[in-house]
Amino acid sequence: MVHFLASAPHRQCFAIPFALIAGLATPLVLLSAPRAIANDFESCTTTLIAAGLDGGAAAGACGKALHPTDLSRCTLDVTRVAEVDVAQALLACQSDRRPQDLASCVGTIHRSLAVTNSTAVLNNCRRSVLPLRFADCVVGVAAAADLAVTDSLRQCSAAGYLPEDVAPTFIFAR
Repeated sequence: MVHFLASAPHRQCFAIPFALIAGLATPLVLLSAPRAIANDFESCTTTLIAAGLDGGAAAGACGKALHPTDLSRCTLDVTRVAEVDVAQALLACQSDRRPQDLASCVGTIHRSLAVTNSTAVLNNCRRSVLPLRFADCVVGVAAAADLAVTDSLRQCSAAGYLPEDVAPTFIFAR
């Protein structure tokens, strides 16, 4: 039974250096994280200014964003594909919880169909809960039924319709 007591200090000797190294390395990791996040905000602001947005609006939008690089990437992707101005694309990307999916939705519809009203496509993709599925619906319905883009947007938006402004005691049954 004595041999267990002799091995306990031996194990403690290895634990002390590891604890010291972990204690010294933790502040370095914590100090490096804000710089990486700050670069995301700087990158977002710089990208939006380069796209044609004024500095104050770009700084405000990137400062409020949870993921600023996603916001700037979404805005650029939408303006490259659709015929909308930067401020309109930024507003749509800001109001969507999945900005990359929004940009993919707009891009898929524009690449697959002859779109005449980019604003309608952007607004419908922004309103959709599942933008990627919505884009698939619009492209599929338009191709299969030979519908115009606006009719296809309307049909796919109506498919997910749920009643609004109903009494609080109303229970929706499917």
